[in-house]
Amino acid sequence: MFRRGFLRGLALGALALIVFYVVGESSVRLFDVVDRLNGFPRRLYIVDADEPRYRLRPGLDEVARGVRVRTNRQGFRGRELKDVPELGRERILVLGDSVAFGYRLEEEQAFPVLLEQELAKRSPAPVEVLNAGVEGYNTRAELALLRKDGFRLQPRTVIVLFNLNDFDDTPSLGARGVLMQGPPASRCSLWLAEHSELYLLLDALVRRRAAIFLSAGSDGSGYSDLDRFVSALRKQVWREPDDGRLNTMVDSLRALRDETAARGIRLVFVIVPDGDQIGTDEADLSPQKRLGMLCEEEGLDCLDLRGAFEAMAAEPLFFDIMHPNAAGHGILAVEVAAHLTKD
Repeated sequence: MFRRGFLRGLALGALALIVFYVVGESSVRLFDVVDRLNGFPRRLYIVDADEPRYRLRPGLDEVARGVRVRTNRQGFRGRELKDVPELGRERILVLGDSVAFGYRLEEEQAFPVLLEQELAKRSPAPVEVLNAGVEGYNTRAELALLRKDGFRLQPRTVIVLFNLNDFDDTPSLGARGVLMQGPPASRCSLWLAEHSELYLLLDALVRRRAAIFLSAGSDGSGYSDLDRFVSALRKQVWREPDDGRLNTMVDSLRALRDETAARGIRLVFVIVPDGDQIGTDEADLSPQKRLGMLCEEEGLDCLDLRGAFEAMAAEPLFFDIMHPNAAGHGILAVEVAAHLTKD
């Protein structure tokens, strides 16, 4: 009798779970809940069969995070452009992650457009700047994009806007169109993680609650405890590398150097500081110190912009600890333009 009751309860429980999943999955898809909660619409990205795993969808024009995002037929953010630059027009290609892309900024507020405007003031020769920044890219992914599409656009100069987390793994695009952190082999292999929108919703809610809990505190600087915690982890990797990520990053930097030099292309690495490195005498500068030695040893043209940001520390320059705001992008444009035209 007990066994029969137990089995009946187990069957009813399983049936309830199935009904919950079917109704939940249908409702989430019907009301497009994932895209309503996701900062960037999933249509912004498409899968790339090889590295860099995913890229921006060509020919898109949508509002995301409150700003307009348009992509051209090459799959770069910005206006349409010709495959080959016009005669006499110098082309500059900007590689990078969400900073180069223009996180939370309108197209005209982001570094590539501002750089083009700044160079127009300094040089009579016509210049066009292409924004090949993609959220989540690391240096290896940027190298892959340059090889696949960048070189054929015939840039005279390549600028790598280097963020201090560029050693980290690039996310990959799941079957449901959501970026998932880490290489596919290290992610959850459950079918639900790849195919269920209800799973994505529940996972996002759990992560958001954790993020809200971790972000609740602040030391008055405007940066959350979560921001500072993640920033400290990044600095720890630079101080004491405990895996091969920095080695992979260095190999990619060398390949960028060698392959651009072989084509007669100027290469400039622009090192963007973290927000917690500005306006304090106790800043952890481990990344800049290691990068400075690397640039000298490898003969790289590197522009460290911490000093320029420090000179303007009295005004807000960041959205969060990693992403410069419009004022920060203005500093990037002025300093890079001066570096490019100083000779």
